[in-house]
Amino acid sequence: MDIDRIRYFNVFAETGSLVRASEVLHISQPALSKALKLLETELEMKLIEPEGRGLKLTPAGQALRAETKSLLTQWLQVKEKVRRKEITEPTRIGTFEVFSTYFLKHLANTVDFQNLELFELRPGKMEDALLRNEIDIGITYLPIPKSGLDLTEVTKVKMAVYGRKEMLHRPLGELPFVVPLDPVEGAPTKVTGLDGWPDHKIPRKVSYRVTLMESALELCRRGHAVAYLPSFIVEAHNEMLLAEYRLHEIQSPIPVKDRLQPVYLVHKTNNEDSKLHRQIAKALRTI
Repeated sequence: MDIDRIRYFNVFAETGSLVRASEVLHISQPALSKALKLLETELEMKLIEPEGRGLKLTPAGQALRAETKSLLTQWLQVKEKVRRKEITEPTRIGTFEVFSTYFLKHLANTVDFQNLELFELRPGKMEDALLRNEIDIGITYLPIPKSGLDLTEVTKVKMAVYGRKEMLHRPLGELPFVVPLDPVEGAPTKVTGLDGWPDHKIPRKVSYRVTLMESALELCRRGHAVAYLPSFIVEAHNEMLLAEYRLHEIQSPIPVKDRLQPVYLVHKTNNEDSKLHRQIAKALRTI
């Protein structure tokens, strides 16, 4: 059945008048009458009959209206639904807490998201999610190489040991570190901790293991621990705290050049040249 003829028929059924229906549809009465007759011919049934000086629906016409009214509404909404989906199709980013928490404000200032889905994924899981098309792009400083994925280095972030002021003059071997609980497997740098500390080269005293970076920061600001953190996080963290709870950089045995951690965007092979990719890279460079 021609969808326009069904639409014309339903408008006539709603108004009960060829004159009013033609006005609503912005077509002439002869064109409307012809369309309705063609619909009757197509269905091989009488849909409209005379009533006094006007017209009314036959029983077959009433049945057709009942069957097509809701279907026509759904059909007319299809274009709008498709348009809305194009506008609000979610942008899916995978990363871990370092970037999902304190980097988010930089990202929001640079990228105009209509609909953002942010997935907390540790290295390895992030790459798997990209390969399964569950996310569009990943942000990491501990990439796990996977076939079908490429890395783009977009900036470097400074890493350092941070703790309360009273921790500054204690020997490194005595400092109680809080470290990520979840291990990292498969990193080419041989790093096994999510904070990026080279435990295989420089041992440290680990007193706390936590899943959330915010838990680590709470232990640090209470003076119970120190942590190896990106400097931009501590700067943002300190802005919101009283002086007594702020964290300070502690001398580290890791050479300065090795504390500059490259930050990568992970993406499907040959898929890096996108507007989203460029916007996220620009936001990362602000930190």
